Amino acid sequence: MDKEKRQEIIRKVMALYLQYGIRSVTMDDVVREAGISKKTLYQYFTNKSELVTAVIDCDSNLKTKEYDEAIEGVSNAIEKMLRFYDFQMKLIKEYNPSMIYDLKKYYPEVHRSFVEKKREMIYENVLNNLNQGKSEGLYRKELNQEVIALLNLMRVEAFVNSTIFRLEELLTKEFFTEMFTYHMYGIVSEKGRKILEQKIDKLK
Repeated sequence: MDKEKRQEIIRKVMALYLQYGIRSVTMDDVVREAGISKKTLYQYFTNKSELVTAVIDCDSNLKTKEYDEAIEGVSNAIEKMLRFYDFQMKLIKEYNPSMIYDLKKYYPEVHRSFVEKKREMIYENVLNNLNQGKSEGLYRKELNQEVIALLNLMRVEAFVNSTIFRLEELLTKEFFTEMFTYHMYGIVSEKGRKILEQKIDKLK
């Protein structure tokens, strides 16, 4: 099987799903967009469910890779947390309600796996950051990193489903700065506060 061709099909299908949602995109739409025959498509994916799974898995892996690249070479936990919040805002910006709705309604198992992977990625990255910050003396030594990591996860999911804030408000620099400072001032030590205040000045 040509792995490069398979990835090319997945990328094109992802673009279709983002634009039109999952349900309305048929296998005929896929072959037209990919410029292949239906026979060729079914050599890579036996049915639409398998194709949807492959697209969602690929997207999750790309997001993980993007974040790893974003924090590469970052020196301390506070700077990494800033990059992570920036990454979370990027995810919110790319959030597609109709696609997620279709995924949840018509492919519940795939949706469940997608949610679990996303939660794990967010939780593990924040938890690792909190552990690093404590070891660097930048975060309060008595903080409960497991609880704070879960609170952060709950807040991120609440933002996406919020009817209090409009999406446009969530994506403003002002909202980003307030969200970041609200979280960070609750976890930094005195040493960390000095570094944080320098970062906040740059944000503002």
